[in-house]
Amino acid sequence: MLDSAHTDDILLEVSNVEVIYNHVILVLKGVSLKVPKGGITALLGGNGAGKSTTLKSISNLLLSERGEITKGS
Repeated sequence: MLDSAHTDDILLEVSNVEVIYNHVILVLKGVSLKVPKGGITALLGGNGAGKSTTLKSISNLLLSERGEITKGS
């Protein structure tokens, strides 16, 4: 993790994001990550782990119910 003193080095920050399908099914709960500038980041997980849902939430194809997604410059 990057410490808070280097927030200018963050390209993307996802904090405690939750996504619910059809107002019933919780598919992401408490997802948090920081993507630093200038590097390569991979999102790994098994089948049904939420990788695609996380990326859809980041790209605004799905709305998150809770949490915050901050995109740097």
